Amino acid sequence: MGNTRVTAVVVTMAAALLAAGCGPGGAGTGSATAPASAAPAASASAAPASTTGPFGRRAVYDEIEAVVTAAKLPGFEMSQFIESSPSRSATAPATEKERVVRRAVACTASWSTWAGPLDGTKEGFDKAVHDLRSRGWAAGKPEEETEDTGDVVLRVWLTKRGWTMGAMRRVMRDGAAADNIVFFATEDACMDRFTDEERDLLGW
Repeated sequence: MGNTRVTAVVVTMAAALLAAGCGPGGAGTGSATAPASAAPAASASAAPASTTGPFGRRAVYDEIEAVVTAAKLPGFEMSQFIESSPSRSATAPATEKERVVRRAVACTASWSTWAGPLDGTKEGFDKAVHDLRSRGWAAGKPEEETEDTGDVVLRVWLTKRGWTMGAMRRVMRDGAAADNIVFFATEDACMDRFTDEERDLLGW
């Protein structure tokens, strides 16, 4: 996927996950391969991970969690690995859009935070990206964009073993004393299976 399309996926899926209750304390969507319990605590070390063996959503999330923990970035898991309400994930989707969103969630691994005015946020973000590269993620050239609101969005695109990740840091300029940091990875082959009609439902 091109970077413009990935950006749309990141924004749409992040909003969909939060709306579906997959943010802090929310319900996860679950999957056949995802464990129902919360993710185990990551090591404070961001040592390079193995480049062999399965590399699915669980492995991708564990790498993200390891680097943000090592970088001491505060945040929460915005993925389907939180199962605080099992009955929610067992309920059949109410709409076609919800069904498609649940399928799309199964293609992603993500982490996000609204960091307050804390020292070291920029350094922590830069360290997390550096450690992802140490783990075999190929990084493109950093991008910077100033939006109409005055917010400055910094992006780095990374790829590894069939996954594309957007590492993004939004510096708020509208008076909000917070930076929004997102690491959002999508599995390329999984995303490519969506039809044009399904993409329209997701707003891609």
